[in-house]
Amino acid sequence: MSYPTDLGIRATPAVRPAEIGGQGRDDVRLLVVDRRTGAVQHRHFRSIAEAFQPGDVLVVNNTATIPAALPAAVNGKPHWLHLAARFSATQIVVELRDAQGGPDTAWLEPGSVCVVHDQTGSIRGRGRVVRHFHPRSRFWLVETDTDWYALAPIIGRPIRYHYVERPYPMSAYETLFGRIPGSSEMPSASRPFTVETRQRLHARGVELVELTLHTTVSSHEVADGETDPPLVPEWFHIPDATRDAVMAAKRAGRPVIALGTTVVRALETWAAQGTAGGWTTHLVTPDSPPQLVSGLITGLHDNFTSHLWLLYAFLAPQHLVAAYRDAEQHGYRWHEFGDLSMIR
Repeated sequence: MSYPTDLGIRATPAVRPAEIGGQGRDDVRLLVVDRRTGAVQHRHFRSIAEAFQPGDVLVVNNTATIPAALPAAVNGKPHWLHLAARFSATQIVVELRDAQGGPDTAWLEPGSVCVVHDQTGSIRGRGRVVRHFHPRSRFWLVETDTDWYALAPIIGRPIRYHYVERPYPMSAYETLFGRIPGSSEMPSASRPFTVETRQRLHARGVELVELTLHTTVSSHEVADGETDPPLVPEWFHIPDATRDAVMAAKRAGRPVIALGTTVVRALETWAAQGTAGGWTTHLVTPDSPPQLVSGLITGLHDNFTSHLWLLYAFLAPQHLVAAYRDAEQHGYRWHEFGDLSMIR
């Protein structure tokens, strides 16, 4: 089944991190949406602890972002390759980008040669295209001669999209919880969290637990009517302590809140497949709704993105559209440096 991805909104992106110009990371806004009624509250993010109840469990992602955009040549022509998934040290999925970093839908024949190089132009790794990863995507499976994920901290830069005004250092893509490197992009729902935020949550009686999910590249474009979006599996691991906390909360009828769609994908893969580690293959939609997660903190997702399918599993389409249009009218900012929403 397909789900509507054109919300009819004009998303205004956040072009810079909140801390540029003397603000704090937590100087963003929070759209709180009641998943039963669709009622909306507008808050400052610093008051997020007030949206929790004592005993709530908040599950966070401890992945850390790597500089996953690699300068490259493909069949001798300049490109950028975005690391999307690491199946082994020499088998990866990449997203093809053009020389300016924009999306590139060029067809690559199996055997096409990819080389990655440093800023001086010296070649640091070679690879060959194995196959197209999905028929309607920019994703390609590549066999490499070296571990390109290990090369990323040496030759890569953070993935940046056209709406961000200028390049920012890796520190702009670090989060309070991130400590295990491996994500292509920042789990951006974690970005506004500060030590003070965590202290307020503890004081509120919220239990924080963590898992690891290494993100792929951003939610791929999904047209209305599409039923098979080009999703890339993501590696995850849920520790025993987190599984115990989540199951104790479910038995007691206490909410489990996911910090980011990454956490939803990890927990619901565990619920669906019975494995607490490996690769996510479970797609959360209204047809396969969440079994463990009762609430979600996430950024604001643009029209025609596959993340909207997941949001519809938490919020009826008419409520999501109304909430997003309200956010648009109130000047909320979208994307990784932007404002947040909380559905509970």
